[in-house]
Amino acid sequence: MKRVLIVILAITTLAAAREKKPKALPGPYVFTSKASAQTLKALIVQDNVKDGYTLDSDNQLQFRFSKPGQMPVIGAVFMASSACPGKTTKEVWSYTLAELNGLTKVTVQPFWEYPDDYCETQTHELIWNKPEEIAAFQAMLDKAPAASVPAPTAASVSPAIAPTPATTSVAYRQQDNVSVEPAKQIATQPVLQDEKQDGAARRAQQLKACLDLAKDNPSITCK
Repeated sequence: MKRVLIVILAITTLAAAREKKPKALPGPYVFTSKASAQTLKALIVQDNVKDGYTLDSDNQLQFRFSKPGQMPVIGAVFMASSACPGKTTKEVWSYTLAELNGLTKVTVQPFWEYPDDYCETQTHELIWNKPEEIAAFQAMLDKAPAASVPAPTAASVSPAIAPTPATTSVAYRQQDNVSVEPAKQIATQPVLQDEKQDGAARRAQQLKACLDLAKDNPSITCK
């Protein structure tokens, strides 16, 4: 009797422990890394090939791997068909990479791909319920070398900050024009006045000489 009670108590305890254990959720599962998308893609490809998966779809930063697998008993019995030539149940892992603000987001979506009773391809969620594998995947992303940031080049300097030499030379020429023109006008005005005075003096002297000659010779006319 005591043994029966102990067995019942043990079963009850195990059932309660299973109920308290957090239930794994279906994907997608999202990770982040400071490495570039191309670096992470190379690591993911290497890791999946090592585990026996085949790359059956590759569209740059969206790709998937698959290998033959066995669904859980309920799914294998009631959903998947084994009577379809050339079609088998596959375990598929799909990856999508996206770079944003210096980080790369890695979205992982696992699922089952199987033929139904009509030999049509169907899919069913695959729950990633192994925390140690999830932690190992994140650790692999964290160990990847971070993407380097290119240093700014001289071509990236804004013209507003570094004015071109042509603008400076034009400003100097405009200043020269402003400062030189008045100097020319001031320098030429006294010269013109001196020339006018000399010409008037010569004409006065010529007129006086002509009048002196006209006193003795009435035929001479002075203007």
